[in-house]
Amino acid sequence: MSKSDIFGILQNDRRRYVLEILRSKGNQSVRSLSEEIARLESGEDDPKSTLRKSVYVSLLQTHIPKMESLGVINYNRENDFVELLPAASTFDIYMETVPKGDIPWCQFYVGLSTLAFVGSVSISADLFTWVSSKQWMLLTSSLFMVSSLAHMRHVRKL
Repeated sequence: MSKSDIFGILQNDRRRYVLEILRSKGNQSVRSLSEEIARLESGEDDPKSTLRKSVYVSLLQTHIPKMESLGVINYNRENDFVELLPAASTFDIYMETVPKGDIPWCQFYVGLSTLAFVGSVSISADLFTWVSSKQWMLLTSSLFMVSSLAHMRHVRKL
């Protein structure tokens, strides 16, 4: 799939929501997709029926056909179910989002590496005598392990 096709899919909030919902909940009917998207868009547990209908119509007329034509999803009209196809895995790297107030994982790892380096140099230069080099190595290794596991869990949730 070309980058323009990928970004064409991802440029629309509703198409991104379809990918996220199908990835997290599995196959869905168009109605359940539209209800969930309406909840996400409105921020309400019970969005107005006009919004639900608007989302439903736009999914059927625009978003599902576009995603289906690119081989990202399959829409079974008889059973009214939408399912992700293997091509949807192409979007995984693009779907990792950084919530407002958070930092990207790459910046986190640069900061953690900087801390480990500065601490190691300081301990080697005997600026800190209350921490041995073995303790520092164990601490930094543990921090990287916990961070990596948290990052892996975060990516799997997406």
